[in-house]
Amino acid sequence: MPDIGVSIAVALILGLGCFVQSLIGFGMAIVAAPLLLMIDPKLVPTTISMVGLTLASINAWQYRHQLSFRDLSWAYFGRVPGTAVAGGIMLVVTTQMLEIIIGAAVLLAVFASVMRFNIAPNRRNFFIAGFTSGVMGTTTSIGGPPMALVLQHAEVNKMRACLAGYFVVSCILSLIALSATDYLTWWHVKQAAFAVPAVLLATWLAYRIAPRVKPQFVRRAMLILCTLAGISTLARGLIGA
Repeated sequence: MPDIGVSIAVALILGLGCFVQSLIGFGMAIVAAPLLLMIDPKLVPTTISMVGLTLASINAWQYRHQLSFRDLSWAYFGRVPGTAVAGGIMLVVTTQMLEIIIGAAVLLAVFASVMRFNIAPNRRNFFIAGFTSGVMGTTTSIGGPPMALVLQHAEVNKMRACLAGYFVVSCILSLIALSATDYLTWWHVKQAAFAVPAVLLATWLAYRIAPRVKPQFVRRAMLILCTLAGISTLARGLIGA
Protein backbone atom coordinates (compact mmCIF):
# COMPACT_ATOMS: atom_id res chain seq x y z
CA MET A 1 0.00 0.00 0.00
CA PRO A 2 1.47 3.43 -0.94
CA ASP A 3 2.40 5.80 1.87
CA ILE A 4 -0.62 8.05 1.25
CA GLY A 5 -2.87 4.98 1.29
CA VAL A 6 -1.37 3.89 4.60
CA SER A 7 -1.88 7.36 6.07
CA ILE A 8 -5.52 7.49 4.94
CA ALA A 9 -6.21 4.01 6.35
CA VAL A 10 -4.54 4.96 9.64
CA ALA A 11 -6.57 8.19 9.82
CA LEU A 12 -9.86 6.37 9.20
CA ILE A 13 -9.10 3.72 11.82
CA LEU A 14 -8.09 6.33 14.40
CA GLY A 15 -11.18 8.37 13.51
CA LEU A 16 -13.39 5.35 14.19
CA GLY A 17 -11.66 4.76 17.51
CA CYS A 18 -12.05 8.42 18.47
CA PHE A 19 -15.77 8.29 17.65
CA VAL A 20 -16.21 5.33 20.01
CA GLN A 21 -14.15 6.94 22.78
CA SER A 22 -15.92 10.31 22.54
CA LEU A 23 -19.28 8.54 22.72
CA ILE A 24 -18.54 5.94 25.42
CA GLY A 25 -15.65 7.56 27.30
CA PHE A 26 -12.89 5.15 26.26
CA GLY A 27 -12.18 2.50 23.62
CA MET A 28 -10.01 4.22 21.02
CA ALA A 29 -7.06 1.89 21.58
CA ILE A 30 -9.31 -1.19 21.79
CA VAL A 31 -10.75 -0.38 18.36
CA ALA A 32 -7.62 0.96 16.69
CA ALA A 33 -4.70 -1.08 18.07
CA PRO A 34 -5.54 -4.48 16.48
CA LEU A 35 -6.18 -2.88 13.07
CA LEU A 36 -3.09 -0.67 13.18
CA LEU A 37 -0.95 -3.68 14.09
CA MET A 38 -2.02 -5.30 10.82
CA ILE A 39 -1.01 -2.20 8.83
CA ASP A 40 2.29 -1.46 10.58
CA PRO A 41 3.28 -2.58 14.10
CA LYS A 42 5.36 0.61 14.53
CA LEU A 43 2.10 2.57 14.83
CA VAL A 44 1.42 0.95 18.23
CA PRO A 45 1.61 2.34 20.85
CA THR A 46 3.24 5.67 19.86
CA THR A 47 0.77 6.95 17.25
CA ILE A 48 -2.16 5.84 19.40
CA SER A 49 -0.72 7.71 22.40
CA MET A 50 -0.22 10.91 20.37
CA VAL A 51 -3.74 10.87 18.97
CA GLY A 52 -5.02 9.78 22.37
CA LEU A 53 -3.53 12.87 24.00
CA THR A 54 -5.20 15.12 21.42
CA LEU A 55 -8.55 13.38 21.84
CA ALA A 56 -8.39 13.30 25.63
CA SER A 57 -7.60 17.03 25.74
CA ILE A 58 -10.61 17.81 23.53
CA ASN A 59 -12.93 15.58 25.57
CA ALA A 60 -11.63 16.94 28.89
CA TRP A 61 -12.43 20.47 27.70
CA GLN A 62 -15.85 19.43 26.38
CA TYR A 63 -16.80 17.92 29.75
CA ARG A 64 -14.69 20.21 31.95
CA HIS A 65 -17.62 21.14 34.21
CA GLN A 66 -18.00 17.49 35.28
CA LEU A 67 -14.25 16.93 35.78
CA SER A 68 -13.24 15.97 39.33
CA PHE A 69 -9.50 16.05 40.00
CA ARG A 70 -10.15 15.02 43.61
CA ASP A 71 -11.20 11.58 42.37
CA LEU A 72 -8.57 11.42 39.64
CA SER A 73 -5.64 12.31 41.90
CA TRP A 74 -5.58 8.78 43.34
CA ALA A 75 -5.69 7.28 39.86
CA TYR A 76 -2.71 9.48 38.92
CA PHE A 77 -0.85 8.29 42.02
CA GLY A 78 -1.43 4.72 40.90
CA ARG A 79 -0.59 5.32 37.23
CA VAL A 80 2.99 6.46 37.84
CA PRO A 81 4.21 3.39 39.78
CA GLY A 82 2.12 1.18 37.49
CA THR A 83 4.12 2.42 34.51
CA ALA A 84 7.41 1.92 36.34
CA VAL A 85 6.46 -1.53 37.60
CA ALA A 86 5.45 -2.58 34.07
CA GLY A 87 8.95 -1.82 32.86
CA GLY A 88 10.48 -3.80 35.71
CA ILE A 89 8.09 -6.72 35.34
CA MET A 90 8.85 -7.00 31.63
CA LEU A 91 12.51 -7.60 32.53
CA VAL A 92 11.71 -10.70 34.61
CA VAL A 93 8.31 -11.87 33.32
CA THR A 94 7.52 -12.55 29.68
CA THR A 95 5.09 -10.20 27.94
CA GLN A 96 2.88 -13.21 27.17
CA MET A 97 2.59 -14.17 30.85
CA LEU A 98 1.78 -10.57 31.77
CA GLU A 99 -0.93 -10.44 29.09
CA ILE A 100 -2.49 -13.65 30.45
CA ILE A 101 -2.59 -12.22 33.99
CA ILE A 102 -3.97 -8.83 32.91
CA GLY A 103 -6.52 -10.30 30.49
CA ALA A 104 -7.83 -12.66 33.16
CA ALA A 105 -8.00 -9.82 35.71
CA VAL A 106 -10.05 -7.61 33.36
CA LEU A 107 -12.47 -10.45 32.57
CA LEU A 108 -12.83 -11.18 36.29
CA ALA A 109 -13.67 -7.51 36.93
CA VAL A 110 -16.26 -7.55 34.13
CA PHE A 111 -17.81 -10.72 35.59
CA ALA A 112 -17.97 -9.08 39.01
CA SER A 113 -19.71 -6.05 37.49
CA VAL A 114 -22.26 -8.19 35.63
CA MET A 115 -22.96 -10.09 38.86
CA ARG A 116 -23.77 -6.73 40.52
CA PHE A 117 -20.65 -6.75 42.68
CA ASN A 118 -20.12 -3.09 43.52
CA ILE A 119 -16.73 -1.68 42.49
CA ALA A 120 -17.01 1.54 44.50
CA PRO A 121 -15.35 4.69 43.09
CA ASN A 122 -13.27 5.28 46.24
CA ARG A 123 -9.61 6.22 46.75
CA ARG A 124 -8.42 2.64 47.05
CA ASN A 125 -10.13 1.49 43.87
CA PHE A 126 -9.03 4.57 41.92
CA PHE A 127 -5.43 3.86 42.98
CA ILE A 128 -5.72 0.17 42.03
CA ALA A 129 -7.34 1.09 38.70
CA GLY A 130 -4.62 3.66 37.97
CA PHE A 131 -1.89 1.16 38.85
CA THR A 132 -3.44 -1.62 36.74
CA SER A 133 -4.04 0.80 33.89
CA GLY A 134 -0.38 1.83 34.05
CA VAL A 135 0.78 -1.76 33.74
CA MET A 136 -1.79 -2.60 31.07
CA GLY A 137 -1.30 0.57 29.04
CA THR A 138 2.48 0.30 29.06
CA THR A 139 2.51 -3.33 27.95
CA THR A 140 -0.49 -3.52 25.59
CA SER A 141 -1.42 0.15 24.80
CA ILE A 142 -4.93 -0.58 26.18
CA GLY A 143 -5.21 1.04 29.61
CA GLY A 144 -8.83 2.20 29.75
CA PRO A 145 -10.78 -0.82 31.11
CA PRO A 146 -9.65 -0.65 34.78
CA MET A 147 -10.66 3.02 35.09
CA ALA A 148 -13.89 2.47 33.16
CA LEU A 149 -14.94 -0.33 35.51
CA VAL A 150 -14.48 1.89 38.57
CA LEU A 151 -16.45 4.72 36.94
CA GLN A 152 -19.18 2.57 35.35
CA HIS A 153 -21.96 3.72 37.72
CA ALA A 154 -21.08 7.42 37.53
CA GLU A 155 -23.29 9.88 35.65
CA VAL A 156 -22.44 9.48 31.95
CA ASN A 157 -20.89 12.91 31.36
CA LYS A 158 -18.91 12.67 34.60
CA MET A 159 -17.57 9.29 33.49
CA ARG A 160 -16.54 10.76 30.12
CA ALA A 161 -14.93 13.74 31.86
CA CYS A 162 -12.97 11.69 34.40
CA LEU A 163 -11.74 9.22 31.80
CA ALA A 164 -10.64 12.08 29.54
CA GLY A 165 -8.84 13.83 32.40
CA TYR A 166 -7.11 10.59 33.31
CA PHE A 167 -6.09 9.86 29.71
CA VAL A 168 -4.46 13.30 29.33
CA VAL A 169 -1.94 12.51 32.08
CA SER A 170 -1.70 8.86 31.04
CA CYS A 171 -0.81 9.71 27.44
CA ILE A 172 1.74 12.33 28.53
CA LEU A 173 3.48 9.75 30.75
CA SER A 174 3.46 7.21 27.93
CA LEU A 175 4.90 9.69 25.41
CA ILE A 176 7.66 10.71 27.84
CA ALA A 177 8.59 7.05 28.28
CA LEU A 178 8.44 6.40 24.53
CA SER A 179 10.59 9.43 23.68
CA ALA A 180 13.15 8.37 26.28
CA THR A 181 13.44 4.96 24.59
CA ASP A 182 13.55 6.31 21.00
CA TYR A 183 10.11 4.94 20.11
CA LEU A 184 8.84 8.43 19.22
CA THR A 185 10.03 9.71 15.82
CA TRP A 186 9.01 12.29 13.22
CA TRP A 187 7.35 9.47 11.28
CA HIS A 188 4.96 8.94 14.20
CA VAL A 189 4.33 12.69 14.44
CA LYS A 190 3.43 12.86 10.73
CA GLN A 191 1.08 9.88 10.95
CA ALA A 192 -0.68 11.38 13.97
CA ALA A 193 -0.88 14.86 12.38
CA PHE A 194 -2.40 13.43 9.18
CA ALA A 195 -5.14 11.82 11.28
CA VAL A 196 -6.17 15.05 13.06
CA PRO A 197 -8.98 16.02 10.59
CA ALA A 198 -10.52 12.54 10.95
CA VAL A 199 -10.20 12.80 14.74
CA LEU A 200 -11.93 16.19 14.83
CA LEU A 201 -14.75 15.06 12.51
CA ALA A 202 -15.32 11.84 14.45
CA THR A 203 -15.36 13.71 17.77
CA TRP A 204 -17.83 16.29 16.43
CA LEU A 205 -20.15 13.52 15.23
CA ALA A 206 -19.95 11.78 18.60
CA TYR A 207 -20.86 14.99 20.43
CA ARG A 208 -23.91 15.37 18.18
CA ILE A 209 -25.08 11.85 18.98
CA ALA A 210 -24.10 11.67 22.67
CA PRO A 211 -27.18 13.52 24.10
CA ARG A 212 -29.43 10.90 22.47
CA VAL A 213 -27.56 7.95 23.95
CA LYS A 214 -29.10 6.38 27.06
CA PRO A 215 -26.88 5.73 30.12
CA GLN A 216 -27.80 2.02 30.02
CA PHE A 217 -26.37 1.77 26.50
CA VAL A 218 -23.15 3.47 27.59
CA ARG A 219 -22.67 1.03 30.48
CA ARG A 220 -23.41 -2.01 28.31
CA ALA A 221 -21.06 -0.77 25.60
CA MET A 222 -18.39 -0.14 28.22
CA LEU A 223 -18.69 -3.69 29.57
CA ILE A 224 -18.57 -5.12 26.04
CA LEU A 225 -15.42 -3.14 25.21
CA CYS A 226 -13.80 -4.24 28.48
CA THR A 227 -14.69 -7.85 27.66
CA LEU A 228 -13.19 -7.55 24.17
CA ALA A 229 -10.04 -5.99 25.63
CA GLY A 230 -9.73 -8.76 28.21
CA ILE A 231 -10.29 -11.53 25.66
CA SER A 232 -7.86 -10.05 23.11
CA THR A 233 -5.16 -9.50 25.75
CA LEU A 234 -5.64 -13.01 27.17
CA ALA A 235 -5.64 -14.54 23.67
CA ARG A 236 -2.41 -12.74 22.72
CA GLY A 237 -0.77 -14.11 25.83
CA LEU A 238 -2.02 -17.67 25.30
CA ILE A 239 -1.10 -17.73 21.61
CA GLY A 240 2.35 -16.30 22.26
CA ALA A 241 3.03 -18.43 25.35
